[in-house]
Amino acid sequence: MKFRNSLIGLTNYWQVHFARRLRKNLAWLDSFQDVRLGSYQKDRKPTGSYNKDEEIHMQIYEIAQQKYGDLSPFSNKYRLITAILAGTLDSLSLEDIAHVESVIEEVFKDVTYSKLNDIDYSNAYQRLLFQMHSCNRIILIGHSQGNFYTNALFEEIISTYQYSDGYFASDYPMVSLAAIATPTNSLGGSLGKEYAHQISHLTLDEDWVMRAVRILFGSLPSNYSAESLFDSTGHGLIDAYLRNNAVANAISAKIEASILNQTPFPLFEQHPVNSDAFSHIGYSTINKILDLKFESGSVYRYYNIPILVWDEFYYSTSMGKFYNDNIRGQYPVDKLDIETMTYLKMTSLEPVAKVEK
Repeated sequence: MKFRNSLIGLTNYWQVHFARRLRKNLAWLDSFQDVRLGSYQKDRKPTGSYNKDEEIHMQIYEIAQQKYGDLSPFSNKYRLITAILAGTLDSLSLEDIAHVESVIEEVFKDVTYSKLNDIDYSNAYQRLLFQMHSCNRIILIGHSQGNFYTNALFEEIISTYQYSDGYFASDYPMVSLAAIATPTNSLGGSLGKEYAHQISHLTLDEDWVMRAVRILFGSLPSNYSAESLFDSTGHGLIDAYLRNNAVANAISAKIEASILNQTPFPLFEQHPVNSDAFSHIGYSTINKILDLKFESGSVYRYYNIPILVWDEFYYSTSMGKFYNDNIRGQYPVDKLDIETMTYLKMTSLEPVAKVEK
């Protein structure tokens, strides 16, 4: 049987396999969130899209069909390509493995790796909008070619999204970007530098696919080393990245750091209070941010407020006195500009709160 015919069979199977692959990836991401990020309350299960029209394996199949359709199934190159596509590199001899990278590069030269499919992108964007409307914190996770989509989604949503109460995501970004096995040479699009603290990436040194992409297209360097017991290509989202405890821990640590750098929009409407000093207060247990709306109508944001201080403030018999004694002048603070709806660095003294009599 010629190589061309064997690849047609694989291609047909792969088309049926898309939906299963997406469900499996989402199930593993759901478990990843529960286990690695369990300290954060989960509102709903992960959702996602699969950019099947641009799936790299499909392109490799098609290109391999064109280039190697007449190869003898007994040839060395046939055996190498079959092992690459099937993810069974561990079945090869050391001598064969030494030639794998050159074969991958030969195939990848004709792969279009960065093209975005309009339908796939539109579907992914609509899913993201639905999540944004819930006002939850969002983590965009891209794997392999999906990073072209998550980069574009991150850039568009930060640039254009407006929350229902009028605040802009560009001022209060509650979205983080986590790139896994990224083939891109930058992250976050044109906003990557400005929002760098909300972006992370991890690519394995042992990822054969990304190694070839890096050589041919100049993607970001690998930044973590770990052998996979389940994926000889070192590229699969589940078997090479999420299934490895050390790798999964490294990814979650980077994600957690990005969460801590998200900026909540004004929180003061969380709690109307009966106080001579304040009308409303709000607090983020994740970012340790305290928002205070004074009776005068002015709003101030305090940073690095410990949870214990928040608890004592919230339950104090005199909020004004507690603020004057324990918060005012002791923490970084910004003032909300009502017209622009953004917090500005303090240029004047903090107010003194009224003390209940």
